[in-house]
Order: sequence, then C-alpha cells, then structure tokens
Amino acid sequence: MISLEINEGSRGSITINDFPDICGRCGKPTSPIFKNSQNLGALWDYDEIVEVVFKCSRNECKRYFIAYYSKVGRHGDYFTLAQVGVPEYFKPIEFPNEINMTSPKFRRIYNQAYIAESMGLDEVCGGGYRKSLEYLVKDYLSVKYPERAEEIKKYKTLAPVLALIDDTNIKKCTERAAWLGNDEVHYYRTWTDKDISNLKELIKLTTHWIEAELLTQKYDKEMA
Repeated sequence: MISLEINEGSRGSITINDFPDICGRCGKPTSPIFKNSQNLGALWDYDEIVEVVFKCSRNECKRYFIAYYSKVGRHGDYFTLAQVGVPEYFKPIEFPNEINMTSPKFRRIYNQAYIAESMGLDEVCGGGYRKSLEYLVKDYLSVKYPERAEEIKKYKTLAPVLALIDDTNIKKCTERAAWLGNDEVHYYRTWTDKDISNLKELIKLTTHWIEAELLTQKYDKEMA
C-alpha cells in the first residue's frame, strides 16, 4: 500500500495498491518516479479516477507517462491501478532485414496500421495495411528493375505492377492481398468471407516470398 498526495482536485490523499512496473512510453520494466497527480472525478465506467504522472527511471528513457487509478467501492480512499495511459506502447512488428532494406517505408506504414488495429480502429487500419503492401511491392520491383523505378512508383493502380512480377508465389499473394485491401477501402466488399486477419496473412506471405527471392539472388551472386 502506498499513500499518495493528490496535488490537484478535491482530495487530499489516497491509498493506492502500487506504482506501475512497466513504462507507458518504452514498454520496459521500471521503478517510476512520481511527478504529479489530479483527481478526475467520475470518468469512463468508474465512480472516481485519479490521474498520476510518472517519469521512467531508466536512463535510456526518462520520459513521462500517465497511470489511472480507480476507486474501490463507493466510499473510502483506496484506489487500484486501472491502466497505464497514453501514449501506449505497442511493440512493432519486425520484418527480415532484406524486407527492411528494400522497403523501409513498408515497415513504418504497416506498424502504424497495426497500432490503429490494436487501439480498436478496425475501420481504418485495413487501408493502412493496403498502403503498406503497395509500398512493399513497388519498392521491391524498383530494386529489381532500377531502370523502370520512376515508372513503377507512378502507377496509380497495382494492375501494371502485378504484370511485372515474374515469381508465381509473389504474384499470387500480392494479387489476393490487393483484393482484400481494396475491400477495406471501398463501400462494397467482394470477399465477404475474408477479413483483416486474412489480409495480414497474405502480406506476410508476400514478404516471405520476396525475402526468399532476395536471399536466393544474394547467395547466387556471392557464390557464383
């Protein structure tokens, strides 16, 4: 049990169960440093919420984050940790080096879509996954056909891009991922029995086959 002074609001002090043990910024274990607090009153589905600002004690981070404590029962001064507040930490999805080097923007866009999905923004994350696919495939083909890189990047649709893919596995997975990605950004859905999980799976397969081709070409060149 920890006694905590409330700096702003109608309360003088409360008792809390514990400080957070994970930083809301870096996602690492920490012994946070208390900085400030305020009583928010009734909020969300709770009778009373206290907002507490902490600073991460890790030298590699030392950033501020927020924890929310909710009152236990309708009377008394005992509060328990409800959640660590914004900004939340989302561990990024990692991709092979060959993919990251070929299309750095793909990893960035994909992970932004992943964060949106993790926050429950299921109506917008699909468009982000679709955009990441386009960057991945166009960057891959721009590396493969450097003399046509500018042309490839300017294509408004993926149809002419797909025509340039000669690997059957890459082509099939990209094509089907594009179909599901289009469903995520259009009013009418063609593939009603498929969802975002299928789209992500097809993008994962696309990265797998592209990585396989790039690695094969690498060793073919190094060990000619």
